[in-house]
Amino acid sequence: MSKRTTFTTVTALPAGISRETVLETLHDHFGMIDLNPLVTERHPIKPPPESTPEEFNCKWYSVTDKVNYLPGGLYSGSVTFNGCFHDLPDGLQTHIYAPMGLNMKGRWTLGGTLPGEPIAPVEIGLGVPKTGLWLREDVDMKCNFAMTKFVRGTTKKAHSTLVNRLVEKAHLIEAQIHNNKLAQQLAFSDQYPPDYHSQLTSPSGSASAPYPVDKPIQSPPSSPTLGSPYAGHPALSTRPASSQASRYSGESQLYYNSGYQDHRTSAYDRASAYIAPLNPHSRNSYAAQAPAQQSPPPFVAELPSDSKSPMELDNRRHYR
Repeated sequence: MSKRTTFTTVTALPAGISRETVLETLHDHFGMIDLNPLVTERHPIKPPPESTPEEFNCKWYSVTDKVNYLPGGLYSGSVTFNGCFHDLPDGLQTHIYAPMGLNMKGRWTLGGTLPGEPIAPVEIGLGVPKTGLWLREDVDMKCNFAMTKFVRGTTKKAHSTLVNRLVEKAHLIEAQIHNNKLAQQLAFSDQYPPDYHSQLTSPSGSASAPYPVDKPIQSPPSSPTLGSPYAGHPALSTRPASSQASRYSGESQLYYNSGYQDHRTSAYDRASAYIAPLNPHSRNSYAAQAPAQQSPPPFVAELPSDSKSPMELDNRRHYR
């Protein structure tokens, strides 16, 4: 005569373990089987004939447990059974077919709320933690009436050890992930020269841009050029680029209207007078050494002495 028994166990997980790490451990079937202290052997198998259509596509394993029938290991034996594993988004489902009519269904569920996540309502009456992650195990088993108490006690004790081992394994995985990230950061920083980061910091030691943003960008001093009204202008060499551009656009128009062309001519003449003695072969030097040519006097038309005046010509209308 078989008896159906159900029980639920909720275990609060310590801080520092991520949801992804626990789910990864639950979905590692061999890892979950090895965490059980009763298991001595396991290997994958094909779906047995008693599997249901839904369970046919699940992962099946043959597992051998060592069972102590009497306290202290006075009498022990081994039991081999088949079980299927089915991954869920929030946990794992298992179904075990064991001898003596034992049929056990289990479900591992990961739940809880991490810092920064919205707090969801939890089921009452089970002692579920309000914050933090927790692992829940729901067991529904059918077995012989005489064996129910023994199987239930053995299962709860074995699964308690399994959860403790799972937590320690999760801690090791988190530590390995942290160390790998730290090693990648150090390797990435070693690719740059030692003074790379010092160039990006201000004299006070705080990170800043390569150029100070609180000071205007000064224009480089311009060399004097011929005909440039702004050559060596002190105001334009100390003003920001935007102010210099606006000042130049306004003053250039004003200077052009006040005789800029004349200033260019006079500046060119002064420069020519300064350069001509230094280069005797230049055009300006030749012009300075050559004798100045006298311009011809203005042409004045003279009439013959016997000619008539315009008034007389006008009266006579003709000239003989």
